[in-house]
Amino acid sequence: MIKLIIFDWDDVITLGSKEGYYNCYRETLCELGVALDEKEMDIRIRRKWGQPFRVELNELLAEKPQLLDKAYEIFYEKKFQGTTFVDSLREVEGLNKLLLRLKEKYLLAVATGNKLDMIRDKIIPKFYIPNVFDQIVTTHDDVPEGKSKPDPYMLQLILEKQSVKPSETLYVGDADSDVLMAKNAGVEPIVVLTGHLSRKKAEELGVKHILPDVTKLEQILM
Repeated sequence: MIKLIIFDWDDVITLGSKEGYYNCYRETLCELGVALDEKEMDIRIRRKWGQPFRVELNELLAEKPQLLDKAYEIFYEKKFQGTTFVDSLREVEGLNKLLLRLKEKYLLAVATGNKLDMIRDKIIPKFYIPNVFDQIVTTHDDVPEGKSKPDPYMLQLILEKQSVKPSETLYVGDADSDVLMAKNAGVEPIVVLTGHLSRKKAEELGVKHILPDVTKLEQILM
């Protein structure tokens, strides 16, 4: 019996996050005068996807590590906390009503690579997302070095606090790191096709439940 549903946030609860992060990284490199073609940038970002921003930036600046501190300052203060990221986001039509219905039956939580203050102070107010989450765990605020996705650490934190077994939990994500984190925690993964994964890739990862978007989640629960 399912008692707890945990969501990734980016490209699950809100859309356009991948584009937003890429725009922030792209503008940061441009401001630093670092030339990196789109294909190589994509390869490097994907290689460290879901890990802290400094880890991603360090990968992008592999040839110029001396610029890391400046890059992080530009990325975080001017791009991510500015308007570049938030302006890239789009709502999931029908999401808010779905969350309210789910809250009547389940515990709800979030395990994400986003930042808590971004979610709480900017995204939730922008899209009027209801206050339904019992716990939000983020890579940047709650996770020790080396414990980012696909390590099960974030899910284990939630399971412990909510006193729920892995077999009573679902994790809804959009990336291969989400699937691997769920499996590493003994939690059933559900993939939505609004982010990184294609249906073919999700099937290759052994995912049983693949949805067009998160609003179809009740089809599985029923």
